[in-house]
Amino acid sequence: MNRKMLFQTSQEVRFGKVLLFVIPTYLTSLFNTLYAIVDGSFVASYVGTDALAAINIAYPIVNVLTGIALLFATGGSSIAALFIGAGKQKEADRAFSVSILGALVIGCLIAGGILLSLTPTLQMLGATPVTLENSRIYSMFWLVATPAVLGKELLTYFIRVDGAPSFSFFLALSCGILNIVLDYVFVGKLRMGIYGAVLATVLGIVLSCVVGICYFVRKRFRARVRKTSQRQKSEAIKGYGLRFSMHGLSLRLGVRCMVNGVSEFVNQLAIAITTVVFNLTAMQFAGEDGIAAVSIIMYLQFIFIGIYFGYSMGIAPQLGYAYGNGRREVCEKLESCSIRFLLIAQVVIYVLTFFGAPLGVELFAERGSEVCGMAVRGMRIYGLDFLFAGLNIFAAVRMMAYGKGHWSGIITFLRSFALLLLFLLLLPRHFGLTGVWMAVPAAELLTFFTTLRTWYGRSTCFHMSDAARGKYFL
Repeated sequence: MNRKMLFQTSQEVRFGKVLLFVIPTYLTSLFNTLYAIVDGSFVASYVGTDALAAINIAYPIVNVLTGIALLFATGGSSIAALFIGAGKQKEADRAFSVSILGALVIGCLIAGGILLSLTPTLQMLGATPVTLENSRIYSMFWLVATPAVLGKELLTYFIRVDGAPSFSFFLALSCGILNIVLDYVFVGKLRMGIYGAVLATVLGIVLSCVVGICYFVRKRFRARVRKTSQRQKSEAIKGYGLRFSMHGLSLRLGVRCMVNGVSEFVNQLAIAITTVVFNLTAMQFAGEDGIAAVSIIMYLQFIFIGIYFGYSMGIAPQLGYAYGNGRREVCEKLESCSIRFLLIAQVVIYVLTFFGAPLGVELFAERGSEVCGMAVRGMRIYGLDFLFAGLNIFAAVRMMAYGKGHWSGIITFLRSFALLLLFLLLLPRHFGLTGVWMAVPAAELLTFFTTLRTWYGRSTCFHMSDAARGKYFL
């Protein structure tokens, strides 16, 4: 019996038990969102909305770094979960190891390239003389901290797959608390401006990365201490989950992990590109106030998208374990619970968005200001996205958990890039700034039809006999 598999049969799948496993992952996502919002709130309050716009302009660079991390973190951890479910611990260790190395090599090379041409890159992203210097400062700190940025995301996902979602939440909690405290000290008290905000963020990420490394080092040390014979050595290694090792790594496995995680890379890259388009379009209709309104809406939507993303990523390891172990009925029961939960959550979240928009926006902009009114109107239209996003996100994560990253990539590419970019180019021509807010819900609605295809199309059906024999993976 796999010690990480909570559900051995479909009768054991109960929504309350599912939530107990998912809640730490959701809280991880929530804390990541909250400390980003606190960051923005401190900047808006103590530095000004121009500085908030500068962060928004620089954020595509952050999205690229995060995308590289998630490419290996989500793809590699899903492959590792499939191997664990099939009882292939050594292969799971290799998926873990090759993901860490691949992300660090690719991420650091790209970060170095961006650093060498930072000013032209920021100008291409929409930086103006008003925002350029702050955007440059914010970007430089993130780029220098690239290894920690990558490590934090990778370790968070692999610790979760290793059967410790609560410790994964602890990583996010430590990062968030330190970030908030340092924001208060650096930005609120010492008035360090954009320097203080980004320094607080980076130090929180570094702490989280160090704690994650300690988790795996401690497990390996404990496994070594317990071995007094060859038999005990094998039992210790088996009982202590994922281990980093340079032995037996292959380019083929690295590519497999990358392909499976391509949806999250596409998502982050799409966010980077569409953020630029959002900013340029909003600038065209409302100037720097328009960019500030876009920034506020982006911060607020993270809270609700985080619910969908946190739930989906929380359930993904259990789907992967069951699929790798050949337990189709468990997968189907987990999916059924998830769909019911998301259908209800989507309606509740939109109602909260519509009526709570003024309260949320006032965290960033002064009541009665032009930016505040613009953001409230925009949030109520943009919020229609939440009526479909939950099922679309779950569908993408579900296919990734089953090792079918190409379907996950298609869903994410449509909702986050292709359709969104199309509507961003078309709708503002007819509806002005309102068309900017309408683009995301329109893209999400059309993507939903592809989501239905992944449930009912033949090409995405289960092939449990292959998975059970371990032939599926490579």
